[in-house]
Amino acid sequence: MKRIAAVLSGCLLLVLWGCPGSSSESAPTPTPTPLPQYEACNSAVPVDSGDPNKPVITLIGPRVISQPLGTAYVDAGATATDPHDGDVTSRLTVTGLTTLDTSTVGDYMIRYNVVNSAQSAALEVVRMVRVHATTFKAQTARDIGSTSAHLGYYEHLPVNYSDDPNQKFPLIIYQHGWSGARFLDPYTVQAPLSILEGGNLVKLINQGPWDDSRPFIVLSPQRCVDPLLILVTAAETKLFLDYAINTYKVDTSRIYMGGHSQGSGDTWDYVTNYPNQLAAVVPISGPYGTSSGCVLKDTPAWAFNGEADTAVPYQGQVDTVNSINACNPAERAKITVLPGVSHNDVEMPILGLTGLGQGLPAYDIYDQNIYDWLLAHSRAPASAAAPAGSKAAARPGVLPAESLAFTVTPSVIAFGHAATLKWSVEGATECLASGDWIGKRPARGSETVTPVAPGSYAYVLTCTGAGGTVARSVTLAVKDARGISQRDDMHSQGVPE
Repeated sequence: MKRIAAVLSGCLLLVLWGCPGSSSESAPTPTPTPLPQYEACNSAVPVDSGDPNKPVITLIGPRVISQPLGTAYVDAGATATDPHDGDVTSRLTVTGLTTLDTSTVGDYMIRYNVVNSAQSAALEVVRMVRVHATTFKAQTARDIGSTSAHLGYYEHLPVNYSDDPNQKFPLIIYQHGWSGARFLDPYTVQAPLSILEGGNLVKLINQGPWDDSRPFIVLSPQRCVDPLLILVTAAETKLFLDYAINTYKVDTSRIYMGGHSQGSGDTWDYVTNYPNQLAAVVPISGPYGTSSGCVLKDTPAWAFNGEADTAVPYQGQVDTVNSINACNPAERAKITVLPGVSHNDVEMPILGLTGLGQGLPAYDIYDQNIYDWLLAHSRAPASAAAPAGSKAAARPGVLPAESLAFTVTPSVIAFGHAATLKWSVEGATECLASGDWIGKRPARGSETVTPVAPGSYAYVLTCTGAGGTVARSVTLAVKDARGISQRDDMHSQGVPE
């Protein structure tokens, strides 16, 4: 990935913030204040459950409660312990009890948090209370600030989500197109969360046809920023996915991702940066060029495009799939081109299944329910833990996560300043940088980076040795009101709209 910086200088700044007069007595132009939700959207903290110095919260009672409509709810609470402070249950903060309404059908989150005397926070624990009257709420909008996720999103839970406390469920993360982003810039709201109700899986679940017997947790996040202004990275998407795994009862062997247009390109990009996590992907109308096929090949993919798509012509998606199949994947990637279908009309025939049986004969016919196809795929979670004390017991082909130390210092800088990336990895012979830096790197080193514009930058490092591969990312926040960066298209395939 690369960034094209749009350098604004002199009176060209008039377009955004006005141009100061030529007089030496002119007052300086005030610095705009970013919207609070924009700040929250770009201040994500990685989910870290492995720090032994943090307190630990333990729920009393089930993680998911089935609550009949109109009945009184009494929360069972939780306990908290800390390795240094001992019992810190009295310090627990509980969010969501005051807004839980047992007279209204809905899925209500009760959130438990605690901080020890060293101001180290526990990993948040969430209880879901499902208030129902024979049927459950189809979908819940969870905006920025209502959860600990840095993104707003829509949530759909399976009807039997509360039946078995030990059951886990497959997860679909579905990514929207270019125009659905929340903020045009740090000061301008482009689209509220509700814009997602106009398409994709959000619309399908709200308005049908959606089969409630499907076992999926479906989460549809809203990107913070327009990718034409500030690049949305795979590392930011992984922050959301890590949040989802911590918050919901996710079967981590069956995590799927899909998306339309820009969301399709972001799905391909996620696989490129995290090739060992997803069980299968469904990219719709958004290609990824031909240079990453051999990285994408280990994740089963069924791509779609409309024949009459003039915004993102279908040949680009065909070329991406062909580049995967040229690398001899264990499972051939599929590409279906729906005849006569435009860019904006392609989602519903695929997601709503009305396009079954269709497809240009030169490519794959849409001959199987896409949800059944997804469920036919699973993979061992990349984060599966080895037995205690045994690094060699890690999943074959994957180096232990602790073998790679990777930091960015400081993690927040002012625009125009620099930060230092430092890394070292045991057992690797070479590393490959991706995300917001590109190219080969040694197994140990440091590098100074000076980002070209404000925004959130993710640096991904994938290191390989005789024992396998390990990948890790760090995020750098660049805070300033000046400068705009643009992302280029997906490997010169055109920016999806």
